Amino acid sequence: FNAEDYNFELEGRYWKPKLDSTVKIVENDIGTDVNLVDDLGFDDKKDFGEARGQVKFFGKHKFNFSYLPLKWDADTTLTRTIEFNGQTYTAGTRVQSKLEMKMFKGGYEYDLIASRYGFLGFTLDVLLADTFVQMKASDLGVDEKYDATVPIPMIGLSGRVIPIKWVSLTGKISGLPMGGVGYILDAEASLDINPVKYVGISVGYRLLRMDLEYDDNKADFRLDGPFAALKVRF
Repeated sequence: FNAEDYNFELEGRYWKPKLDSTVKIVENDIGTDVNLVDDLGFDDKKDFGEARGQVKFFGKHKFNFSYLPLKWDADTTLTRTIEFNGQTYTAGTRVQSKLEMKMFKGGYEYDLIASRYGFLGFTLDVLLADTFVQMKASDLGVDEKYDATVPIPMIGLSGRVIPIKWVSLTGKISGLPMGGVGYILDAEASLDINPVKYVGISVGYRLLRMDLEYDDNKADFRLDGPFAALKVRF
C-alpha cells in the first residue's frame, strides 16, 4: 500500500521536553533576568499533549494546523532578589508563579516533490503564542501579571523518505530570523511506522526555541525532548 495516499490526517502527540528559559519583563526600568527553573522552581521536565491535523488535496497541497498548550506552576522561596514587571521580590520571599502558553500554528505546505517514496516541500505558517505569566508574593502584597498574544510568521521545509513501504523518516524545520529582535526555530525528526494504511505511529525528537528581545524585555525560551505520536489517516 501507499502510506502517502490519504486526504486527512489527525495526530495525537505526547511530548516530554526539558525546559531551559530565562525571561525579563521590565516596567519603570525595574526588571531582571529570571530563570524559570533555577529561580522560580518550575519543573525542568514535564509531559505535554499536542493535537495536529492535516488536509491534503491535489497531491501536493496541504493545510497543516496544531494546538500545543503548555503550563508550569511553582511555589518556592527565593534564594536571590529578582525584579519582574516593575516589582522587586527580595531573597527569602515565598513566591507562587505560573506560566501558561497556548500555541496555535497553522499554515500551507506545497510539496515540490511528491511520490510513494516520500516528499519534499516548503511551508508557510503563522504561530500564535498566547502567553500569561504571574508572580505572586503574599508577604509583600504583590501579585504581578503579564500577558501577551503574538502572531509570528514562519517559513520552513518539510521532507520524508520512505525506504520501505511501512517505514519512513521525516524531518521538519521552520522559523524566522528577526534581526535585532531575535529568532524563532521549530525543528523535529522522527521515525514513522505505518503497519496499516490508515494508522501510523511515530517516535522522534523536537526542538522549540524562541530568543526574542524588544525594548528591555526579552525571552530566551527553549524546549527540547523526545515525543511519540499516533496518527489516523483517511
